[in-house]
Amino acid sequence: MTPSRGDRVVVRFRKGPGAPADWRGDPAATLSDVTGVLDSDSPDLVILRGAERVVVPADLVVAVKALSDKPVRNSEIRSLEVAAARGWPGVESEWIDGWLARAGGGFTRRANSAVPLEMGARLDAQTMNRLSEWYQARDLPIRIAAATRLLPGAHVSPADHVIDVDVLVAPVGSAASDGRGDVSIDETPSKEWVAAYVGQRGDADRAVAAAVVGAVDDGKLGFATVRDDEGAVLSIGRGAVTTGLDNDVWLGLSALWTSADHRGRGLGRAVTSALEAWGAGIGASHTYLQVETGNTHARDWYRRMGFGLHHSYGYVEYP
Repeated sequence: MTPSRGDRVVVRFRKGPGAPADWRGDPAATLSDVTGVLDSDSPDLVILRGAERVVVPADLVVAVKALSDKPVRNSEIRSLEVAAARGWPGVESEWIDGWLARAGGGFTRRANSAVPLEMGARLDAQTMNRLSEWYQARDLPIRIAAATRLLPGAHVSPADHVIDVDVLVAPVGSAASDGRGDVSIDETPSKEWVAAYVGQRGDADRAVAAAVVGAVDDGKLGFATVRDDEGAVLSIGRGAVTTGLDNDVWLGLSALWTSADHRGRGLGRAVTSALEAWGAGIGASHTYLQVETGNTHARDWYRRMGFGLHHSYGYVEYP
């Protein structure tokens, strides 16, 4: 992935002329690293470490990895993943050996994947066979969402991920806007809302899509819409307020979309801000969202609103 400006990162670099000092002081080492906040990547990397400004020449960079904004415990990852699964549970689900298997008629990866939520969840032969039978009975591919540190490392390799996803978080209210756009929030999605969302996803069945986005496990949903004077949909978003394992209340944002010819007017931020205000009104204290790691434009936009990396996960698909 390509980290965004403001991300906390670790940079691995080759030692040589122009390289930062090796903090280990090992003259035999050929590689070193520096951890801090990415301030610039054009072309050399500039890393801020408190008041210190460290420059790593681009031709010496071996790898750059985004880190969570602050240390995150496994229990915090698990709790947020529980809240997120409750916010997007598919239309049916079943617990299988510590995994929550979800199905949603094939609409979205998230609603049609299994996630390891219980401590001790593994991906051994027995579990794989049970997951395979469950998904095959629904004529769906076997897909898992391998969350960081919730599975033994030997069970799933990052090299097997078909898509990597970052989970970004911020305190509720980080996306406060100047209120542009008249945002309405409804308990259920309108036909026009569903049409706008499905329009980004080819020929998906609208009835299936409506069922997937309208599903929640022990939580509340809000569907935000901005329309023009003629009633045409200009921007949408979905909010899901659910709890994690420690009764931590989260607002999950998804389905954020703005019509191409109305972008750059602040409508997306207005929708996000309205959903955060709605979520805060029913007890949410923090917001999360999921974005593919390769979508640097979206990551930059969320970073500017105060979102930072919490953890990551990868989708793995099996024949």
